[in-house]
Amino acid sequence: MKTITIILIALFLSVTIFFGVVLIKKSVNDKKISSLETDTASQTNPGTGLSEFTQSGSSSSVDNSGTAAASETSTTASQTSGTAAETTAAVLSDKVEDIEIYLDGDKDNGIFLGKADYGLPSNDAALIYGKDFADFGFNLKFDTSKYTFEPGSIHTLYVYVNIPAFGIEYFKEEVTIPGQANLSQSIKMSIDSIADNETITKDKLKEIKVSGWAADLNVREGTGISRVEVYIDGPSGFGKKLGDAQINLERTDVGNIYGTNFNNCGYSFTFDGSALEPGSSHKLFVYGFSPDGSYQYIPRNITIKGSLPENHALVNVNAVFNNNSLEISGWAIDKKFVSEGVPRSTDVAYSMKKIAFVSNKSGNEDVWSMNLDGSELTQLTNDPGSDQYPAVSPDGKKIAYSADIGGTWQIVVMNWDGTNKQQITTGLNRHGFPSWSFDGKYIFIEIYIDENWEIFVMDSDGKNLKRLTNNPGIDDWHPCAHPFEYKVIYETGRTDSEEIWEMGIDGNNARRISKPGMRYRVPKVSMDGQKIAFMGYDSSGRPQVFLMDYNGENVAQISNIETGAGLPSFSPDDKLIAFSGADVYLMNIDGSSQTQLTNFAGDDWGAVFIYQVAK
Repeated sequence: MKTITIILIALFLSVTIFFGVVLIKKSVNDKKISSLETDTASQTNPGTGLSEFTQSGSSSSVDNSGTAAASETSTTASQTSGTAAETTAAVLSDKVEDIEIYLDGDKDNGIFLGKADYGLPSNDAALIYGKDFADFGFNLKFDTSKYTFEPGSIHTLYVYVNIPAFGIEYFKEEVTIPGQANLSQSIKMSIDSIADNETITKDKLKEIKVSGWAADLNVREGTGISRVEVYIDGPSGFGKKLGDAQINLERTDVGNIYGTNFNNCGYSFTFDGSALEPGSSHKLFVYGFSPDGSYQYIPRNITIKGSLPENHALVNVNAVFNNNSLEISGWAIDKKFVSEGVPRSTDVAYSMKKIAFVSNKSGNEDVWSMNLDGSELTQLTNDPGSDQYPAVSPDGKKIAYSADIGGTWQIVVMNWDGTNKQQITTGLNRHGFPSWSFDGKYIFIEIYIDENWEIFVMDSDGKNLKRLTNNPGIDDWHPCAHPFEYKVIYETGRTDSEEIWEMGIDGNNARRISKPGMRYRVPKVSMDGQKIAFMGYDSSGRPQVFLMDYNGENVAQISNIETGAGLPSFSPDDKLIAFSGADVYLMNIDGSSQTQLTNFAGDDWGAVFIYQVAK
């Protein structure tokens, strides 16, 4: 009996221990599964700052602090579970996920237009980068019926792009409302304290002074101005109002010109700009109002000294106003996926084909445009100094050119129709000969520095200027961006021994293309990257247009203009070449059917094509 009892007790203990072990293992496994599910959830939604936008114009934006917080969390996790930390870091997407758009201000100050639909078909992106990028488009339609957009007024879109691996970054695009601004023609104004495109240094940020004068020249008593208002980042009713200026200040210099009743037409206003982000650009709007409500205004661009963080996305923005709607479209791509583009298709329909060129027809060198047959001649610039060397953006919507501003050559960008001119360089040296990268994100230029010309590259808004060549005593100039790669070809060498070279957008991998034996000047590359047109010299020493393979072989003269020819340019469909003599000429790419398009007194030259793809 005792033996049976002992056996039963032993069996009971064995069963108890067995089930106890099972329960313990299950408990441990449950905890591991729960922990893994928690980790997975945190990876899927690591924080609203990295994966979502709030739907409010006053929502707080995420900058580097969001990334820093994720980094701290990852570090803590690695101390307890290295595998979990590595997995968490890996899940943060490096692709564009969300796009939000604001008008006339950032997230804290602008008008929230909405969250764009993303992942839409984009023929523009496919045309530049290839069919693999055909679904990176975005679109947003906004009902503008609640707002009054003045014809001719300038507005700024703030496009916020979310790439979870890098955080949220923004891009700006200026748009001009169609039509003629209804401004008082009798009110005259000035801003004397800030030059256009002036860089505001840190020591001046606390007290940025906006001062000048405003007067209604039709009045005979007083100044005719009842108030002066100052806005930033958008016009009246849209931008942030900084305040009212003090008026009726002494300006006897204006009174000496227009009459003593304007001796006190001065105004002055000071605001604190210390919260403005280093490297950011802003537009001030200064309004002068008469007692009857009519007004005039002056926009003034400023840049805060410093640098913005590097953007990780490539973004293109288009905006169209139609009655009571604003449609914003474009494409957005993480630049890490883009190393180069593709040859532009020649099987593309164009809604517009024009030529931009330089002419002194009006007595001063200005940029003009015309149709391919020479009709619809339109003057695009009308500045006191010379405007030269137009270069058209790949989408045909912008023209960069060299402008003599106050005795120094600078680069200015305008719309293809001559509106919305923006000076994008401010250096003391001469800036010239702009050329857009194939995707319109960069502009190559030449700068006269250290007693010779050197090649530089910058963002298309003038920021992040970088020197690419440094050859004392030798001119490196006349850059031409490659039609689908991030590199540039250019003219280099001393006079009478010019050569054509190429290099990467970072200045590396420079190599000679041309062969010895002749002078090679001002090169341009065909859209398929197979041919280079350049200015050489014929047996009589006259400049003519020559064509050669991209590797420098098979050089052939293709123009024969008695007065000489040069500055060739390929059309975007690779069918035509525009070039210059004393007038503008057009010919087929093989040199046939040479046609003179202009015949004005003086010189017409520097012709380039303005083609816009049909939608």
